[in-house]
Amino acid sequence: MKIQLPIPFPNIKDKDDHQVVDWLIKRVEWATREFLYGRCYPIFKSLHNRFYSDCPEILDFIHEIYIDILQPRKKSEKCKLETFNYKSSLYTWMGVVSIRFCYARFKVSVQLINLDDSDRNTDISISKPSINNIFDHEDLDKILEMMTNERYRQIICLRYVNGCSNEETAKQLSMDMPNYYNKHRLAKVQFVNALKKEGLL
Repeated sequence: MKIQLPIPFPNIKDKDDHQVVDWLIKRVEWATREFLYGRCYPIFKSLHNRFYSDCPEILDFIHEIYIDILQPRKKSEKCKLETFNYKSSLYTWMGVVSIRFCYARFKVSVQLINLDDSDRNTDISISKPSINNIFDHEDLDKILEMMTNERYRQIICLRYVNGCSNEETAKQLSMDMPNYYNKHRLAKVQFVNALKKEGLL
């Protein structure tokens, strides 16, 4: 029977990540179906749309991710999922792993998430469509709390969580554009450093 996407995931919705990981590693069919084809569907849909994957159907793309996280590695004989350290939610980890998979496949030389053209002069990469799809809300709140500069936190929230333009963000923070672009760059550095501390980069 062909899987219709996205599918409901009532049986794993409130389950502990340790339990879900155990089910996935043991290839428990219903849990795999609910987690990959239901819970994580927004991640896969966003990445499939964005990368113009050579997989004609999103289902094929999800199969590729499934193989990537569960196929044993030659050296360690462990699969990638077994390296999950529970510092973040499993959902967030899946988002980061999936992005890295896409970047490796399509040879995109960017750090985490593609930078849109208006966010000039920086190597730090974040994107509006990805940040809300990939990060679990609790993880995102935790990462934002780790940002020591309140102003930088406001920039990230307005620009990437709320989806404001650069101009709208600068206006709300009463900043001129040259000052905004400077602070914006520093805010992204601090955000990425927080991701690194959580083991997400």
